[in-house]
Amino acid sequence: MRHNKIQTSPIHKWDNNDFRQVDDCVAIESPLEIRIGHQSDTLHTLAVTMCSPTDIIDLVTGYLLTENITKDINHLHNIEVFDNEMGLIAEVFLSEDIDIQPYLNKRQGPVHASCGICGKTDFDDVLVFNYADLKPSSLNISSELLCSLPKKLNQTQHAYQKTGGLHACALFDFTGELLLMREDVGRHNALDKLIGAASKQGLLPLNDLIILLSGRISFELVHKSLMAGAMTLCAIGAPSSLSIETAQSNGMNLIGFIQASGYNHYTLTTHKP
Repeated sequence: MRHNKIQTSPIHKWDNNDFRQVDDCVAIESPLEIRIGHQSDTLHTLAVTMCSPTDIIDLVTGYLLTENITKDINHLHNIEVFDNEMGLIAEVFLSEDIDIQPYLNKRQGPVHASCGICGKTDFDDVLVFNYADLKPSSLNISSELLCSLPKKLNQTQHAYQKTGGLHACALFDFTGELLLMREDVGRHNALDKLIGAASKQGLLPLNDLIILLSGRISFELVHKSLMAGAMTLCAIGAPSSLSIETAQSNGMNLIGFIQASGYNHYTLTTHKP
């Protein structure tokens, strides 16, 4: 089964008045079909997404949690991942008490790597949600620690450094220790991988931990983070208006444009440098 993030591709490179053929490192993008069902039933296609073909079980686990299909990892009996000539297939067997039919009708068409909510048919499903497991963080975080996080993330992004084509998400504790990092061609896939890995390690809810994104903050990334109980979400890029509104209405610390020299704090909380 394919398990690499990177492959080489021959290209023609123009550099310093020199035109030559070289081998370039590029990020692998592969289709993934997620099928769900019970042990006694026929499996049904839930979604098709484009992803980096690594950490697939983490991706599927996180996706099911952030889509509110499963409440915790105990609802997953088994996940089997197969490779065929068209891409990857993940077969997911859920506990019998989960009714899968409502979720099979929520999407129309594929889920693209850039946007996990594309294809949803109920607008209210996107904008109105009761995040039942949110708990205010009991810890304080310093500005110096926040500003140190991007460098720590960058030092672990080996595939990105070779290709420039992967998003990353990292999980830190409030001492600044890096606990987990995941990469993917899709930013929402990277976050699902991170949340899936965290759930397998018993780290959910993430209220006393920090999520750092390598890119911008869309509504969907705020939504997924809140589904995991995260109350501090940081990014090297900018947030959207809806991501700010959603974070603020749920008491989340939302921090963007974070770098060694400073950051923007977008939500009205008691946070002080």
